[in-house]
Amino acid sequence: STLSSSSAASDVYKRQIYLCLKKNYMEQSTFEKWQQENSKVEIAKKRDRILAFIVDFVIYWGIGMILGMFFGEPAEEGIGFHMTGLPAFGFMLFGFFIWPISEGIWGQTIGKRVLNLKVTTIDHKPIGMGQAFGRFFLGYIDCFFLIGIMIAANNKLNQRIGDLAASTIVVKEVK
Repeated sequence: STLSSSSAASDVYKRQIYLCLKKNYMEQSTFEKWQQENSKVEIAKKRDRILAFIVDFVIYWGIGMILGMFFGEPAEEGIGFHMTGLPAFGFMLFGFFIWPISEGIWGQTIGKRVLNLKVTTIDHKPIGMGQAFGRFFLGYIDCFFLIGIMIAANNKLNQRIGDLAASTIVVKEVK
């Protein structure tokens, strides 16, 4: 009985993997058909996505430094400030919401806008707020051991874990 339940669980797991792979293949082929019809968009390169993240991070860091100057205490070692209480909580909330809200409303962060990148669904429709928050929170998993870059490198659409889960892609508009 244990062997048959283990085999049944294995079959269910294999079926789930098959359906996930089939869905991803169908989404890729749908986008390829769409891309043939619209030559003004291409899949964003990994280096552009990384550069956009760096731009966003530098902006976020700068805002943190400015807030630290006004509401924090100078760090005992090195450069920086130490914030506690309401200012620290406000900065944390700002960090948690600025990226996903800007992607959910405009499809891009400031860094993506600078590099002419945009987050869309597979069929190039605007993403929703749920997809934006899903991408954002799964971005923390992508950062561990740079797993997001490794997954994007082995993915035809350069999708990281957050993109795969939210069925989104990052495109570059060609001028």
